[in-house]
Amino acid sequence: MLSPRLPGYVTAWDVKQYAYCPTIVWIRHYLEVEEPASTSMELGRSRGYDEGVLEALGIPRPWRFEVWLREPRRGVAGVVDLVGGSGRLEVAEVKAFKRRGFEHFRLQLMFYAYLATLCLGPVVRAHLVLGGRARTYLVTDRVLGEVSRVVDRVLEVVSSERPPPTPYAGSSRCSGCWYRRFCPWA
Repeated sequence: MLSPRLPGYVTAWDVKQYAYCPTIVWIRHYLEVEEPASTSMELGRSRGYDEGVLEALGIPRPWRFEVWLREPRRGVAGVVDLVGGSGRLEVAEVKAFKRRGFEHFRLQLMFYAYLATLCLGPVVRAHLVLGGRARTYLVTDRVLGEVSRVVDRVLEVVSSERPPPTPYAGSSRCSGCWYRRFCPWA
């Protein structure tokens, strides 16, 4: 399974995929189709955390890894790779491999900051580590509001009987998509 699946909950996977293509989110929820884990996903899951990288980023201790969070009133859930500090928290999303086009990963990271803020307390910084390279972002009210609006849009998609149109029909993004075989727009 790619992410914790709780009926009626929006997960980080949903938010990340919504940024990539909203139709994928609808297919997964409405048709209940699950992409099998790839080799790189499995390798990423089995990796350890490089404490030197975490220290270099200045993430305060204590560090808590693989933190499962669920906020039932808002209907959001997920597993945060790392929560650091106490009082003023920091979160990190660690990808084992460097990737191109990371905007959807930034949104996934900010979803974790949003979720941790709801469940644990204020998050002030968020770190995205892609294959040993890191980017650090400040977590602001504006960013949290952006994530809240995306969660609202994802909730609209998963509660609809009709799939949202994809802006990528016929593109290379669609031709390489595992969900294409179920996509009404392919």
